[in-house]
Amino acid sequence: MNNETVIFEKIAIAVAFSPRCEAILAEARLLQQTFGSKLVFIHVGKKSLQEEQYLKHLLHRFGLDHTLNKIIWREGDPVETILEICQTEKIDLLVTGALEKESLLKYFLGGISRQLSRKVKCSMLMLTEPNIHPTGFKQIVVEGTDHHKTENTIAVAVAVAKSYHSGKVHIIQETDLSKLALIRSEELKENEADFRKQQLLKEEDEKLEKILRCTDCGDLKLAVERIEGKPGYVISKFARDCGADLLVVSSPDKQMNLLDRVFPHDIEYALSDLPCNLLIVHPKDLD
Repeated sequence: MNNETVIFEKIAIAVAFSPRCEAILAEARLLQQTFGSKLVFIHVGKKSLQEEQYLKHLLHRFGLDHTLNKIIWREGDPVETILEICQTEKIDLLVTGALEKESLLKYFLGGISRQLSRKVKCSMLMLTEPNIHPTGFKQIVVEGTDHHKTENTIAVAVAVAKSYHSGKVHIIQETDLSKLALIRSEELKENEADFRKQQLLKEEDEKLEKILRCTDCGDLKLAVERIEGKPGYVISKFARDCGADLLVVSSPDKQMNLLDRVFPHDIEYALSDLPCNLLIVHPKDLD
């Protein structure tokens, strides 16, 4: 791996004693092997001797020596506690499990993983189908929309793809139909509106080309595609349709609230119906 671009030096694993706990730990082991990371296991809840011994047993089973990796047990609100630990431990990547689709009620109340994804100040990996025998990510989709975070997000996606020897990375430029409608609504003749649209798309293409020229892609296969539609929705649909196992998007620019879920922010489309594993990239130097 080329660590000059990005590295997850410290990864936190949110541990819940659920049926998928073993698979989450297996995925954590692969992440550690891939990135050479230090692992911090976080369990929010009352500490008991039985659960402590069980967790140590699982860590030993997956070659995650508890004397080399940190275990944090803490009582409190799960979301706020994990957020605080991620900040104090200077975590680069938080890993959680996530259901592919939640009920409407649970979605509006916000599952723990989804609440964390809206608030956490580090990158976050939501695993929809953690595997006891993980194989990494082979088909990766990343957003390439014109945004100040896009260069960093693509660099992370490319570094992850190279680390896992992925087959291909799809870079999706989402053309916001509302922007195009705004151009047409201006007092412009039809040919002038078409020219303005083509000029806008050309500028976005040139910005993306510049980003890709500065990104060390090596022998990685890249496929750049432009899709018109609502940002967030179209890339999620594309990821599902092409059978991607990882969707990479930028972190939201602001903390989202209930209104954002009624009038969705781009990322909310992916969160409401996860097409696959989701990596939300938060630039290290943002805060």
